[in-house]
Amino acid sequence: MPSQQQWNRAGLPAWTYRSERLLAVEAERVFLNHWHVVGHVNDVREPGDWLSFDLLGERALVIRGKDGGLRAFHNTCRHRGSRLVEGESGHCRGALVCPFHAWVYDLDGQLKTPSQPDKFPELDAQAWGLRRVELEVWRGLLFLRFEPGPQPAIATLMARHEQELRPYPLESLQPTDGFYSSPVTPVNWKAMVDVDNECYHCPTAHPGLSDLYGRRYEEGPWIDGTHRIRGPFNASESRHELNRHYRELVAQHPEPFASLPQAWLYIGLFPVSVLVFYPESAGFYRSIPLDATTSVMTGATYRYDGESESMREARALSQEIDAAVMDEDKHVCELHFQATASRYWEHAILGDSEKALREHHDMLRALIPELNATREPGSFESDARGA
Repeated sequence: MPSQQQWNRAGLPAWTYRSERLLAVEAERVFLNHWHVVGHVNDVREPGDWLSFDLLGERALVIRGKDGGLRAFHNTCRHRGSRLVEGESGHCRGALVCPFHAWVYDLDGQLKTPSQPDKFPELDAQAWGLRRVELEVWRGLLFLRFEPGPQPAIATLMARHEQELRPYPLESLQPTDGFYSSPVTPVNWKAMVDVDNECYHCPTAHPGLSDLYGRRYEEGPWIDGTHRIRGPFNASESRHELNRHYRELVAQHPEPFASLPQAWLYIGLFPVSVLVFYPESAGFYRSIPLDATTSVMTGATYRYDGESESMREARALSQEIDAAVMDEDKHVCELHFQATASRYWEHAILGDSEKALREHHDMLRALIPELNATREPGSFESDARGA
């Protein structure tokens, strides 16, 4: 019987998935002024430990100071703009030293000295120190944004999920294999996020995942910038051997981990961050645009402090399941994205199980009203830097 629900079922128009001009506006109105999860406090445990985060031409680093405090800075030397640290994470001994001309910065960001200081006028240590980036810590997880924006504090965003997440020991999460990045995927970032906002595709695209929790899938609406998806394990035994073995291991977890829900829980944060909570591990991932038509998925997996052997083995299997899902999502994203190049495909029509996808689109529309146009406009409300 056809659905009797009345709502606007139109997806974003095709041009929004291919416009470089739009991406420049998205950078200012969607990406640089919204929160992004970048790691955990235990990724930067000791003074001098750092991690980095790149986004649409901007570069940030988070570093542990000699005073034990965490700070985020632009990963840019004040002299000639060189990247200060290279790679995803690392350690510096006592100071940050620019690899280009050896300007030296204290771990609190102050300029210590330029090399050959007699060649420069006197430089104020604070005025010529590293520029700060806004950083917040929520239950051990690190979030940053490059500019002030419309979102409240992370604790406020996450408040409605606190009760459900209370049993998970997030503050003491331990790094495992560092940060990961998918292969470059030839799709717009919104195509990657669209897939995350519905599981209508799961029975077709993810047979293994459906065998794990597909029959009891729960998805709520986007509310105040967050989105909840939960997959309780199916009541019946899994048919896939990998899933059966995984569930057998989960059943062996010791307390207090045995009391965690036998489910996979995902909390999305607008625009592109997803926090992941499993019975044996936790983590995050993000859909990051490289340009208008290529993106990557990046993230990290953490183990619970006090991990047992069954938890270690289960974590390895859940990562194997996730890797298969990532490959499957990459494939269907590419199939969808190819249609956006056609003059004969205008936009999606969404079903009742895809309302969260429409809600994410509506949040984008609220920030960029031009997304309502069926064709790319000749100009945007304001240029990218003035947005």
